Amino acid sequence: MGLEKVVQSLSDLRGPVIFRPQRGVLGEAMNEAQEFPNVRAMKKFIVKDWNEGWKGEGDLFTVDEIVIDDTYTVNDKRIGWEDTMQVCIKRLGKDVYRIPQCIGMCATIYPHEK
Repeated sequence: MGLEKVVQSLSDLRGPVIFRPQRGVLGEAMNEAQEFPNVRAMKKFIVKDWNEGWKGEGDLFTVDEIVIDDTYTVNDKRIGWEDTMQVCIKRLGKDVYRIPQCIGMCATIYPHEK
């Protein structure tokens, strides 16, 4: 499956999704994990969060430049995320990536907060 096909359909997902940014230590990333009502809301948050404070020309990337790579979906038993997928960007500022770069992880099957 090519990366262009990689889960563009997930953008239409209506159910909840959880996201954690890429960090050096899982505990740090989980401290920043957030739930969203759908993938589109998650992508909007990521764009806003990354572009906040950016002083360069234009945006670092847009919602449409975020892809979710489900090629290697993982059941991460450490945190209970059953379908952990990479959240990747196609561009950062003026740098366009031939292979999208991972900036975090997301899942749709996970223990929901009560």
